[in-house]
Amino acid sequence: MLRWLFITLVLGLFSNVYAGDSLSCEGKLNKKGEKHGIWACRKDNKVVRREQYRNGVLKGYVIFNEKGEVIETRNKKGKVKKYTPCGC
Repeated sequence: MLRWLFITLVLGLFSNVYAGDSLSCEGKLNKKGEKHGIWACRKDNKVVRREQYRNGVLKGYVIFNEKGEVIETRNKKGKVKKYTPCGC
């Protein structure tokens, strides 16, 4: 009983923190409830991060700055590249 109360409290705290942050992620789940396919995380209706999952495992991502320019990527092999946007 105490364990369920603790889990409920932690989940409630997490949902409040998540709701307080304006970052929201959208994507598809597979039959097991794991992330699958491309997920887009938005903040103030601008895409901040795009992630690609396969059966709950992160395969790659792209991080954007406030202007929508790419600042960091990770490919399927796990190689991370950082970019310096020109600000043009």
